[in-house]
Amino acid sequence: MEVARLLSARLIGIVRMDDVDLAVAAAGCAIEAGLAAVEVTFTLPRAAVAIERLRKDQPAILIGAGTVRSLDELEAAVAAGAQFLVAPGLNPALVEEARKRDVVMLPGVFTASEIDLALRLGAGVLKLFPAEPSGPEYLASMLQPFPGARLVPTGGISSRNAKAYLKAGAAALAMGSSVFPARQIKERGPEVVVPLVKEALSAMEDIT
Repeated sequence: MEVARLLSARLIGIVRMDDVDLAVAAAGCAIEAGLAAVEVTFTLPRAAVAIERLRKDQPAILIGAGTVRSLDELEAAVAAGAQFLVAPGLNPALVEEARKRDVVMLPGVFTASEIDLALRLGAGVLKLFPAEPSGPEYLASMLQPFPGARLVPTGGISSRNAKAYLKAGAAALAMGSSVFPARQIKERGPEVVVPLVKEALSAMEDIT
């Protein structure tokens, strides 16, 4: 069920900030602007706290944990209520642990061998990382031998190239600094994300 909800959200906004209060506030503004899925990365020292707060404040929105690289981080994310997990690479042990806990995990993949292994491990959705500079053409080429793979490109995705990635076959998109610019949020406040999220969502319209 969470896989279907995640893909129907189409856009995952990645929050990567050191300040928990600002991260939560920015996520709240993004959600008000229409964002339906938020990923809080474990590069944030208190990521679990931010996830827990967002799960309480935004019960209708999918809240996940990103940059999950260890079992300790996976356990902390699940305990905080994360509804999906995202990893920068492909760690079979973490994929298996997430499967045991019945939590959706998007392992990071790039090569054909990694995609093949991730699918064999039962991962339902894969994070194609880094998406740039290889571009939409690379994603499309990976779908040729793996037509059933559901790839979510991450890294360099913005409103400028969103439509091209969706046309190439992306199952959904994940955007970080293009919708959650940490420096601007710190300098100008969390509201700066509102037009960025709206622009990103608008760029994704009319693509099925």
